[in-house]
Amino acid sequence: MGRINKDLPPLAYLVAFEAAARYQSFTIAADELCITQAAVSRQIRLLEDNLGCELFNRSHKAVTLTADGRRFQRSVTAALELLSASASELKVKHSTSTVTVCADLSIASLWLIPKLPLFRMAHPQIIVHVDASDDDTRHISDGADAAIQFGDGHWPDCNARFLLEEEIFLVCSPAYLASISPLNTPADLLDATLIHCESEHWDWMDWSSWLAHKNVPLPPGRQDLFISNYPAVIQAALGGQGIALGWRHLVDDLLASGALVRPIAASVQSRRGFYLVHPSNRLLSKEAHTFCEWAIDQCTAQPPG
Repeated sequence: MGRINKDLPPLAYLVAFEAAARYQSFTIAADELCITQAAVSRQIRLLEDNLGCELFNRSHKAVTLTADGRRFQRSVTAALELLSASASELKVKHSTSTVTVCADLSIASLWLIPKLPLFRMAHPQIIVHVDASDDDTRHISDGADAAIQFGDGHWPDCNARFLLEEEIFLVCSPAYLASISPLNTPADLLDATLIHCESEHWDWMDWSSWLAHKNVPLPPGRQDLFISNYPAVIQAALGGQGIALGWRHLVDDLLASGALVRPIAASVQSRRGFYLVHPSNRLLSKEAHTFCEWAIDQCTAQPPG
């Protein structure tokens, strides 16, 4: 860091240079920066002294960049744009009108994000930042306002409000269903290609558990399809690559559109589900409270009994 401090010119000099280089005019740069033309000229002269080279060719009527000035302009412009974007991002993230919501990739992709236009129409003044990740340890711990998480409703130091119950059934594309032998019972699934989710952080019901509920053992060594996250599992099912486990509420829209179908009616329910979680050691902001109430209003299911 000491080396950076030693070699870096004052920021005010760089800002003045960037504006003057962009306009090829000290006068227009001064107007943009709300300072005098003399101040711009002085700051650029001090910058040239600092760097040990001339950045502008000066004539009576105009200034133009030297070869060194053109090269330096590219670096300065890129650096200032990056600083400006980073500062803007932090301001938005920590604005009182911003709500940060964590969710795993499946909930974010298949439930929350498709519904966000409704929230934004109702509350255009609130900015929603969605942190989508399958790393459950990041939810809430990094200062998020709330998280939508899957589980049994018990998280340390958090308040949890029920959103949606868990119901798991089978889904595939109409084309895949038409290409295989008729499916009448869960046991018939063993003749089909099953699409498995293999995420390290994903603790939802898998094929072995689902079939065990139907008293059907899953033989080892099958030539199935294995994918590392649930949205990609659903994409594979949409592409006719096999049969996937579908969570009610996450695949409802795809079923309603006909993009996916249920090859058999069998399903499995448990006492787990989706919950809206927020830290119990801090109060929700007004905007976060508005988002949480909206999310609950989107869910008409009752808590698992």
